[in-house]
Amino acid sequence: MLGTAGLLLATAACGSPGEEDPAAGQSAEEPTSPVTLTWQAAPFGNRADDARVWLVEEFEAEHPNIDIEVISAPTNVDTNRASLATQIMGGASTPDIYNGDVAWAAQLADNGLALPVDRYLPEDYFDGFDPAVVEGATFEDQVFGIPLTLDQSFLYYRKDLLEKHGLPVPGTWQEVAEQARTLQDAGEVAEGITWQGASYEGLTAVTNEFVASAGGSLVNEDLSEGLIDSPEATEAVEFMRGLVADGTSPRGVPTYQEPQSLQTFTNGDAAFMRNWAYAYATAENEETSGIAGKVGVTSMPAFGDGDTNAASVGGWNVYVNPHTEQLGASLTFLKWLTSAETQTDLAKRSSTIPTLDAVREAADVQALSPVIVASAGNDLVARPTASPYYPQISQSIYGQVNGILAGTTETGAGLEAARNGIRSALEGRSL
Repeated sequence: MLGTAGLLLATAACGSPGEEDPAAGQSAEEPTSPVTLTWQAAPFGNRADDARVWLVEEFEAEHPNIDIEVISAPTNVDTNRASLATQIMGGASTPDIYNGDVAWAAQLADNGLALPVDRYLPEDYFDGFDPAVVEGATFEDQVFGIPLTLDQSFLYYRKDLLEKHGLPVPGTWQEVAEQARTLQDAGEVAEGITWQGASYEGLTAVTNEFVASAGGSLVNEDLSEGLIDSPEATEAVEFMRGLVADGTSPRGVPTYQEPQSLQTFTNGDAAFMRNWAYAYATAENEETSGIAGKVGVTSMPAFGDGDTNAASVGGWNVYVNPHTEQLGASLTFLKWLTSAETQTDLAKRSSTIPTLDAVREAADVQALSPVIVASAGNDLVARPTASPYYPQISQSIYGQVNGILAGTTETGAGLEAARNGIRSALEGRSL
C-alpha cells in the first residue's frame, strides 16, 4: 500500500546505509546508571491485556537502571510511518526505538531512518529465526529490524462439513477447489473459498503465496528483474482468476480485504478461507461468529505436485532510531524482547506466534493454539521487501492482478504490465 508516507520515503532519502553511523562512539552494553528509553508502539496483543504495558513492567523489574517511556503510535500505518520519517529525518533522538511493519526495513534503511542492528549483535544472533523473517528485515546485507511478532497466513476450513462428507483436510490448492465445489454442489455453502483480491497490499501477499507454491517468484534473487510473468507465475495467477471466474470463490473477491473475507466465512457462507493468524480467534468467538466450534485451521496448501506450503511473512519488527542517545539501553531491551522467555510469554499472554523457531516448536507453546501448530507446516516466503522501492513493486503487482481477477485484463497482458512496472521500480523510477 503506497500512501503519502511511502512517497515520502521514496523521495526524501538522507543517506545510504553504512555511510555514517550517528550512534558511533556509544556503548552497546547495558547501562550501569539510570536512563530513560522511549519506545513508540501502537497497542498490540490481547485487547484487555496490552502487551506494551506488561512487557515494560517485567523488563523494568529485571533491569532497574532502564526506565521505558511508551509513546503511543498512530494506529493508521501510513500516518505512523510518515510521522516517524518526519521526526527522524529532522534528527530527533526520540523515539529511541519504534515498532514498524516487516515490509518497512529496506525503505527505512535506504533513507537513514533505522540503524543496522546486526553491527551490535553476536554473529549468530539471527540464526534462531526463520531465514524468511531475517530476509524481510535485511537491506544490502545488513539487518535493520529485530523481529518482535510473526504473522503468516493459514487455510481455515469448516471441519464439520469436511467430516460430514468424509473429506480429508486438503493439502493442495487443487484439492481445496475440488472440495469447495463438492460442498457447494451439496448445498452446504454458497461460496467455496474466500480470500483477499482487492487492489491493495493484501493481494500482493496472496499472489506471492500462490506463485511461490507453484515454484515461481515475484522477482529474481538479486532484485534486478521481475519474474511475475514466468510460466509458474502465470499458471498460479490463472488458477486464482479461475476460482473467481467459475464461482468457486465469491464474485466479490476482487473487492475483498481481510474483513470481508472473514465476514463471509464466519457467516457460514464459505467452506474455506485464506487469512492471517488473527482470524482463528474471531471465527471461534461464540458472540460474533456463526460457526464457532466448527472451525479448523491448517498450513497453507501446496500447488499441484509441489511441496511448498507458501505463507507470506507478516508481523512487526522493532527498529532503532539512528539518532538514539541510548544505544546500550535500546539493545538491552531488544535482546530481552526476542529472548526465549519473553517470546514464550508473548505467545501465552498475547496469542502471538513466536518469532524464534525453537519457541514456536516447543510443546507447551504448540499446545496454546492450533494456529501455532499449523504454523509449523508453513514455508515462510518474504515479499520482495528488500528493495527500498517495494511500495511501487507491490502496487504494480496488486493493481494488475486485481484487473485479472475482475476480468478487465487478460492474464498475459496484465502480468507483462506488472513486470514492466516492477522493472521501473527496481531501477528507482516512479510508476
